Amino acid sequence: MAAKYQHVDITPEASDFIELLRELGHLDDGAIETLTTALMEAARPNVAVTLLDARRAAAAWFADNEGRLRPEARELLNAEW
Repeated sequence: MAAKYQHVDITPEASDFIELLRELGHLDDGAIETLTTALMEAARPNVAVTLLDARRAAAAWFADNEGRLRPEARELLNAEW
């Protein structure tokens, strides 16, 4: 069975936000992959993923992984979400 691929547009703000979290060390490659998958699954046809969508997906990832986060990431979670 062939894999199903979906094209998802993402706004520059959403992309920059995810990249910033990666650069700050809050998200590793595995987290980025999980976050990207969640955004693709939640994407709507012909609607770009927004900064708000990216923030929600990141917040969900942080909440699900809170126990494994570095102290700086926990502070970010508490301050931002």
